[in-house]
Amino acid sequence: MEKLLYEKSRDGRIAHKLPDIDDKLPKLNELIPKFACRTDKIDLPQLSELDVVRHFVNLSQQNFSIDTGFYPLGSCTMKYNPKINDELAKLDGFLNLHPSQSESQVQGP
Repeated sequence: MEKLLYEKSRDGRIAHKLPDIDDKLPKLNELIPKFACRTDKIDLPQLSELDVVRHFVNLSQQNFSIDTGFYPLGSCTMKYNPKINDELAKLDGFLNLHPSQSESQVQGP
């Protein structure tokens, strides 16, 4: 079983480096009301970028994928959709439609 990120955490590890803040920008406490600001420390895991990437790649490989495994026939909870359906759904006429959009707004020319 995959360990949680908190279990993999080690003090001093860092997965990001934020750029220096421009002095011309307003301070955060000027933009956010005091009542909406956190006062306690956030207890986030300390991990390297590589640790985070490996963790989520490993989790993603535990998911079923038609590209990486055999599809069990007869499954009633997982239906196979051919890749061609994904390509058709990406066509300009379908791409930005919402399922609840009215028919009058989705008719072709």
